[in-house]
Amino acid sequence: MTLSTTLITQLQYHRWATGQIMEEAVALSAEQLMTNLKTSFGGVYETIVHLYQSDRIWLDRLEERPSGKFEDYTAPGCVWELSDAWAEVQQQLIVFASGLREADMDRSITYRNLAGQTFSSPIWQILLHVVNHGTHHRGQVTAMIRQLGRTPTNLDLIRYHRSVVPEQLAEPAAR
Repeated sequence: MTLSTTLITQLQYHRWATGQIMEEAVALSAEQLMTNLKTSFGGVYETIVHLYQSDRIWLDRLEERPSGKFEDYTAPGCVWELSDAWAEVQQQLIVFASGLREADMDRSITYRNLAGQTFSSPIWQILLHVVNHGTHHRGQVTAMIRQLGRTPTNLDLIRYHRSVVPEQLAEPAAR
C-alpha cells in the first residue's frame, strides 16, 4: 500500500467517523446539543462546529487559498445543514488527496495560522493532522454523549475497515 492510498483511506475513515458522530448529534435535543459540559469547546455543538471549521481551514490551506479567522468559516446553525456541509468539505479533502501523485505528498505548503504566524508543512503531515485532530475531538464528543446518558457508536478504525465495502480499500491505479 502506498502513502497516497493510506492517506486517502484515512480521510475516508475521517468522513465515515464524522458521519457517525453527526448521526448521533442530530438525534440529540437542542438542549443536549447546547449543554455546557465544561470541555474544551463547551458542549457537543461547539465541538463539532470547531471540527467543521478546522476542516474547512485546512482544505483552504491545502488548496493554497489564504485562511482568515474562525469567524470567516461560519458553520450552518442547523445541525442537519452542518452535517451536509461538513460531508461536502470532507469529500473535497478526499478529492484533493486523490488528485495527487505519490511524490506530491512530500510537497510543502506554506500557510499562516490563525495567529498570523507562517508555517510550512508537507502535504502528508497536514492530511494526517486533519484526521488525527478529528479523532481527538470525536473522542471528546463520544465522552459528552455518554455524559448525556446515551451510548455512543464505536468509532474504532478497525470497525471502519471491517464495515466498508472492500472495493473502497482497493489500491488505486498507479499515479
